[in-house]
Amino acid sequence: MLSVIVTVIGIAAFTAAIALLSHNPTETPYVYIESEAEPEPVYEPALEIEPTPEPESEPELEPEPEPEPEPEIEVVEEIDFEPIFTREPLPDHIIAQIEGVTFHETTPFDHSFLTYLTVTHVNFYGESTIGHLIVADEIGDEVLEIFEEIFEYGFPIYSIRLIDYFDASDYYSMAANNSHAFNFRYIAGTNIISRHGFGMAIDINPIQNPYIRGNTIWPAAGAYYLDREYVRPGMIVPGSVVYYAFIGRGWIWGGNWTSPRDYHHFERR
Repeated sequence: MLSVIVTVIGIAAFTAAIALLSHNPTETPYVYIESEAEPEPVYEPALEIEPTPEPESEPELEPEPEPEPEPEIEVVEEIDFEPIFTREPLPDHIIAQIEGVTFHETTPFDHSFLTYLTVTHVNFYGESTIGHLIVADEIGDEVLEIFEEIFEYGFPIYSIRLIDYFDASDYYSMAANNSHAFNFRYIAGTNIISRHGFGMAIDINPIQNPYIRGNTIWPAAGAYYLDREYVRPGMIVPGSVVYYAFIGRGWIWGGNWTSPRDYHHFERR
């Protein structure tokens, strides 16, 4: 029994010795340190802001400039418009303009056969404006009377310009709704001189009064005016002022023909 106790004591001493030898003296033992208390906040007194001193006096504002007086408007007396209806021999500048265009070397008469007319007409805006025509000299006065009568009734004519401005082309003149007279040319497909070629025919408002042969309509815009019962401004119909102005003086109206029907065309025989 004693030997057992001695043995146990020996083993315990041996274990303690081993534990003592295995201890590392360089390691720092764990030490608990309490954290420091947070410092109490320090409150500084608020800064006192000095009030902005009021200005001793309000700044002087520059006076606004006085508006300049409006300029006096000179009142111009209204001048009454005087319609113009005149005729004269072809002026030199007109002769130069028509040479080789509507007047040719083959034209069987000279310039004295024709006369240059200035006429007043109402346009499609209700304004009085000036137009020019070249017609045979022998009917110059009669044509002036016709256009003066048309003007007095206020019948609108879109434009009256020499067809030379359209390179003597009926096609372009009609498409522009232009009214004209003299143009030395032959009837299409024949060697017969057109009445226009003698200055004895006048076309008025071709769009509102188209040329119709079968299914052909010239100008194309004239298709809108095929219904001749539905009369609109610029249209020539039996009983209208244009109709009577020409027919009453012995002119022939293409609108009375069967084929073609040429509603814009009047001619003198």
